[in-house]
Amino acid sequence: MKKRCVLAWLLCAALLAGCRADSGPEEDGWVEPISQEALSQDLRDALEAEWDSWNALSEEAQAVSSHMPGWCRQGFEDWAAGEAFLGFSVPNPLEDSDWLEKGTYAAMPLGFRDAPRVVVQWNGAEEGYVDWISIDAGYLSGPTGVTLSALLYGDPAKARLSDRNWTLDLGRQTADAEDGVLHVISERTERYCSRTAYLIRGGVLYQLHIVGEPDGQTEVEEILERALEAFPAEP
Repeated sequence: MKKRCVLAWLLCAALLAGCRADSGPEEDGWVEPISQEALSQDLRDALEAEWDSWNALSEEAQAVSSHMPGWCRQGFEDWAAGEAFLGFSVPNPLEDSDWLEKGTYAAMPLGFRDAPRVVVQWNGAEEGYVDWISIDAGYLSGPTGVTLSALLYGDPAKARLSDRNWTLDLGRQTADAEDGVLHVISERTERYCSRTAYLIRGGVLYQLHIVGEPDGQTEVEEILERALEAFPAEP
């Protein structure tokens, strides 16, 4: 389930990358490719170790494995530790918020199943090129969960996403002229209600996911609005 969510998340980034390619590099408000030179040595070493582990498997073991080669994941105690591992800053205006309680990366209470506070995931080629990076953190506002995911992707001309026959022309989205929020998805079931918003700030694609009780729609909407207000307007 987690991998399917991340793949959908990456497809959204790929679509936005296609939009940016057509719009021209001079326009602001689009996701910027990862600077490969800025990546830390720790991240590069972890990617190399991942590929060494994969290559150590027999062809038979690789054929039956559900693991995606080059897919890496590491947990951290806070957002700053995740940034230090990446080698560069990824702004998160919710991390030091005084109205949110820090939770696990999945917006559960700290200590739940020993889950980390922050998770960094990335995928890269055996030669060391990194296709994409996501950094995720979770928070709580009473019974309502808040998760923030930040996604960065590699150069579309090199990214392995382009090899998966996904058409970048599908589902193009245009940023709202006023608040820069690309899209908001609403969902309601017998177990929960949620709002998920996508926005771009500083060349990073953010996903804000708010989930609450089935009858907590008003609270979920208010928390999403407050969380979005924490992000500075684009210059």
